[in-house]
Amino acid sequence: MNRSEVILELQLVPELLKQAEAIYADAVTELAWAKHELLSKECEVIGEGLVSGKNEQQRQAEMWPYTKELQKKVLQVEAALEQTKVEYHFYKRKLENLQTIARLMTIL
Repeated sequence: MNRSEVILELQLVPELLKQAEAIYADAVTELAWAKHELLSKECEVIGEGLVSGKNEQQRQAEMWPYTKELQKKVLQVEAALEQTKVEYHFYKRKLENLQTIARLMTIL
């Protein structure tokens, strides 16, 4: 990697990092909303008296038909969040590496 390539990358990567960070923040918000939606449905089901289990396991089993799609959605959003986190950390490490390379180039 020559100096001009390092300079170009140093100019591009911060914007890519900013975009990845924004996508990550959106994914965190989406997960919070998905969890809120699931909790809301659970409260609704309990409030309507559709759950009468004597212990937590029985209550979860009775609630499952009403919440399984929302639970699936939460899992999908969590997986998407992890992917965005990987992308964000990739660009963060790339920027740090480029900065190190640039410092070394100035010494040499």
